[in-house]
Amino acid sequence: MGFSLMSVIIPTLNAEKRIRKALDSLTEQTFQNYEVVIADGGSTDKTQEIALEYGCKFVKVPKTRPHDVSTAKNVGVDASEGDAIFLLDADMYLDPNAFEVIDEKYDDPAVVGVALKVLPSDSTRFETLSYEFNNVMAYIGNAVGIQELSYFSCHSYRTEAFKEVGGFRTDLLACEDLDISLRARYLGKYVVTHQAVLWTDPRRLREWSNTGYATRYLKYLKDYYLTDKVNEHYDDLT
Repeated sequence: MGFSLMSVIIPTLNAEKRIRKALDSLTEQTFQNYEVVIADGGSTDKTQEIALEYGCKFVKVPKTRPHDVSTAKNVGVDASEGDAIFLLDADMYLDPNAFEVIDEKYDDPAVVGVALKVLPSDSTRFETLSYEFNNVMAYIGNAVGIQELSYFSCHSYRTEAFKEVGGFRTDLLACEDLDISLRARYLGKYVVTHQAVLWTDPRRLREWSNTGYATRYLKYLKDYYLTDKVNEHYDDLT
């Protein structure tokens, strides 16, 4: 067994319309040794009620700025008890074999992080192709040791490794997932696998438009790589 308990950390803000699908996908996992920690930024809807219905831990996290997910994730990890963590957004859900695949990867004690294939749910052909291109780049980049070739969020980490690198940087307003994956890889192996899929809602892509989405993230990446800062935040989706 690669880990004894998976802690799923879900940052939320008024997520009542989408969180059930995420939580249902956890109840359907073939590997059932997990807990769920909801790190909530001040929901005024039924997010807490739903979370408690599913037996989740619910932690309130005061927001210090728009889209303050780094702080929420760090607080969620601090409240967790597992020896592995999975960062999951409220509008995402997992294939039933996801934790089983991750557990298999952690059988290798040198592995400190695992990233699944990411695809958009209820998507157009172009949206799917866009994600598939990024999946291929992530797989190739990991194989040759250049994680910078792709950017996805919501990975799994050994809890010890996550804490050793200091968790998410709260000074970054974007690219926090990329940053921690780049730091964690120096502690051991980082695995990108296509054996299970993490399904994500493409509404951010649709809100910004395809070209707008690409332009914005290229700017974030430029700022991150050239200045080690991302000062432009984006608003939470609800």
